[in-house]
Amino acid sequence: MTSSALDEIDEGILYALQRDARGSTTTDLGNRFGVSASTVSNRIDQLESDGIITGYQATVDYERAGFPLNVLMVCSAPVGERSELAQRVLDIPGVVNVRELMIGENNIRIETVGTSNDDLTRIATALPELGLVLKDEILIRDQYFQPLKQFRIDEDRTGEE
Repeated sequence: MTSSALDEIDEGILYALQRDARGSTTTDLGNRFGVSASTVSNRIDQLESDGIITGYQATVDYERAGFPLNVLMVCSAPVGERSELAQRVLDIPGVVNVRELMIGENNIRIETVGTSNDDLTRIATALPELGLVLKDEILIRDQYFQPLKQFRIDEDRTGEE
């Protein structure tokens, strides 16, 4: 299935799951889209097997969880090694997200959390050992997420919830 093969029900399911995966029951979604709960379940299974839905994650407030420091580390990696290095960075305790960028010298973004400067120093020291060049460190104040608005079904597009 490609994105062009997604119909309005698939898009609505994707929107609802991005918005609140835990609170979106197949029964509720079926009622919303005018289909049965089993149809919604089958659609979700198909979206997963097609690799469109690749997982489910909780959004964690790290500060409330006892990790007050949230830092974005900007790194440079040789293009030929970029993917491998991005994967290896995930093994460092305190790394919660790695983004591999396609263009530019600063082509790896690493989100880290810690309880102290020592935690962040440990992570920053490990990066060159892997072959990355640390270019910048940015203290993150907050992050905001939203589902892709193009996946909203008509009733959601009107602003009704």
